[in-house]
Amino acid sequence: MDIEALNAEHGIDGVLRFTKGRGGFVMIEIANAHATALISPYGGQVLAYRPVDAAEDLLFVSDRAYFSEGKAIKGGIPVCWPWFGPDPEGKGRPAHGFVRAWPWTVLTTEALDDGSTRVRLGIADDKDTRAIWPQYFNLLVDIRLAGALAVDLVTRNAGDRPFRITQGLHAYFKIGDVDGVRVEGLDGCRYIDQAKDGAGAVLTQHGPVGFEREVNRIYEDVPSVLNIIDPAMGRRIRIESEQSRTAVVWNPWAETAMAMDDLDDQDYRRFICVETVNTASEVIEIPAGEDYRLGACYAVEPL
Repeated sequence: MDIEALNAEHGIDGVLRFTKGRGGFVMIEIANAHATALISPYGGQVLAYRPVDAAEDLLFVSDRAYFSEGKAIKGGIPVCWPWFGPDPEGKGRPAHGFVRAWPWTVLTTEALDDGSTRVRLGIADDKDTRAIWPQYFNLLVDIRLAGALAVDLVTRNAGDRPFRITQGLHAYFKIGDVDGVRVEGLDGCRYIDQAKDGAGAVLTQHGPVGFEREVNRIYEDVPSVLNIIDPAMGRRIRIESEQSRTAVVWNPWAETAMAMDDLDDQDYRRFICVETVNTASEVIEIPAGEDYRLGACYAVEPL
């Protein structure tokens, strides 16, 4: 991507500019009346978002994250598509699909009347994507930066027959310390336990979700609003989802974190993932010529 050309076509004076970031990747830097943010067109990924009155960023990005072609960036809000989790056909394709390690095209940038900023990035199928996933599609991530951060993932079936997807907005949230953090809103929900010692058991959540060991759970029939309560940072993170009735809560804990080259050994104490997804029993079929929109809105509130 040519930074000079991108700034000429899509830059917004005093609000949005394209720069060179880690690994030489092109980045979109935004500073408007409401918040600051950093977006990577590689992966179509929000990497940072901080309201003007917030003491800390909403999102976590590992200091050891890969910024290299063909690898996913550990942190922010990776886009998992057109499947969530392992390759559903067992063909050895990447976990969580291929678009989180793929270059997206900058479609539009816009300064809105309320002082917020909108960025749209997209991928259209070509021979390279069809070699991985043989479907015709247009994929759009629509990012709106105001007092809250809104991210919509819109899939259009550009072919002549239906296709099926699972997907997710795999958000990594920065926390003060994993001790004492809890996720509220899932009481009574059934979940599939995917942690190493969970063996895929189907269980029911009782009370808020806490973290004392590895947590890797797919919750089903979830409400549209979940909250992360973070006493160490004195804040609540509100997550409002649209067209999603499944959610994933993940923290790798110490042993798994130590096995990941793109995480520091102590990073498990600094983030949790609460992911707005369509997965497990929630497989989405999109008819030919139609769209499906998965959405999440993230807001930071004081406790």
